[in-house]
Order: sequence, then C-alpha cells, then structure tokens
Amino acid sequence: MSCFIDGAERGSKSACRLSRDRWPRRPLDGTSCTVTKVVLIHGAWHGAWCWDGVVAELQHRGVEAAAVELPLTGFAEDVAAARSAIQAAGGDAIVVGHSYGGRVITQAATGLPVARLVYVAAFLGDPRDEDVPATSSLLGASLLIDGLELRVDPQAAAAVFYGDADAQAATAWAARLRPMPLEGPSVSDAEAAWRSIPSTYLVCTNDQALPPVSQRKMAANASEVIEWPTDHSPFLTRPAELAELIVGGTPDGRGRR
Repeated sequence: MSCFIDGAERGSKSACRLSRDRWPRRPLDGTSCTVTKVVLIHGAWHGAWCWDGVVAELQHRGVEAAAVELPLTGFAEDVAAARSAIQAAGGDAIVVGHSYGGRVITQAATGLPVARLVYVAAFLGDPRDEDVPATSSLLGASLLIDGLELRVDPQAAAAVFYGDADAQAATAWAARLRPMPLEGPSVSDAEAAWRSIPSTYLVCTNDQALPPVSQRKMAANASEVIEWPTDHSPFLTRPAELAELIVGGTPDGRGRR
C-alpha cells in the first residue's frame, strides 16, 4: 500500500510502506489519540524555537510535547541533551528528528523505551548516508566557514530552508540561525536506534536543502515512508499538518491506514 500526502507524485517504489507494528494511529473519527508524549529535536543551525507551532498543535490535541534545545557545540553534547530529554519523557514517547537532528535521535534513543522514531527530511545516521549528497547545491553555496564554525548566509537560508513561507517570515527565521561546529557527527551502524525501534521517514519533496533523492535513499531503512510536497521546514510552514502526521494521522485529520 502506498501513501501520498496532498497529491505527492505517485509511482515511487519508496513512497510509503505502511507498517503494522506499534505505530499509534488516530481513529478515523478523530475522537481520540493514543499518542501522549512527543520529544522534538531540531536540526542544524536552528533551536527549540522552531518547534513552537508544532508544540502548540500537539498540546491542542492533548499530547505532551517537549522541544529540546541542542547546544550545537558538538555531536556528543547534542546526543547527550536529546537522550536526557527522552529519558525525562518517561518511556513510550515518539521522538522526532529534523535534518541533522535525525542523526542525533538515531544515537540518543538507542536502548531507551521509545514508541517510534520520526525522521523529517533527516539523516538516519547510517554509514551509507555518506554515499548520498548531504546538501543541495543551493545550500552548499550558502555555507560560510568562520574559524571553527559553519554558518549559513541568512539571505540564502530564507529561500533554501523556508521556501513555502512568505518573505517576511522566512527572513525573520533565518536571522535566528546559530553557527554549527565544523566537527562532523559520527554514528556507528551498531548504534542505530532505528534497527530496534519502529520508524517513519517523512520525505519533503519540495526540499531545497536536502535533496529528495537523498532522502529516499536514506528512508530505505525506515519502517514507513511518507512523501509530502513541502519545503525543508514544515514545522514552521505547516505546523498543524506536521503535528497531525506525528500523531499518526494525515493533514486532513482522517488518519492513515
């Protein structure tokens, strides 16, 4: 069975493989939801602020949500911060990672009682990630090396990260981006949490930062793959729809089957 959101292109073999494991589903009548806790991990250059809209939407649905502020001082420190938040959730939470945050949750969730991992246009932390383009040419051209830090040109970031937003909002978000250390993340295949925890990969097909073709290759390891025609940052540009997807529904609230 294939699953496409909002008219995504049909015919891709990797489009959606719906699993029959522990994925909590929203009933078709929308009356209740078995998801009670969600932990949200942002990607490179961003902060917990980028999840504010999704947190509000999840809370509106009766779901306890926590957005983690990664220190962005090194991969080990980011993993430690995420792992602490996952442990604080008390078990059976859905853990969501965006972009670089996917690598973080792949290591941070290892060995913990997590209900499901959700990767939003994210790296899974598999050694094979090295075989796919990590960034688009647009993002690559916007990267600036400043000493031991890697920055993104704010003007370019507005278009690369937030293509579905109006110019004023995109510019405001881009101004909040932080530098990243040049140190690259390191995740061994043996530590990959998706090997033992059910996972969903959300391919953002209009992504100008992480090429959709790369996302599809990385998504091959996920239990379920969903294609959605959004930019790289649906947590900002489509928070309500993303919240619905996280709790196991579809953007129209009807549920996935």
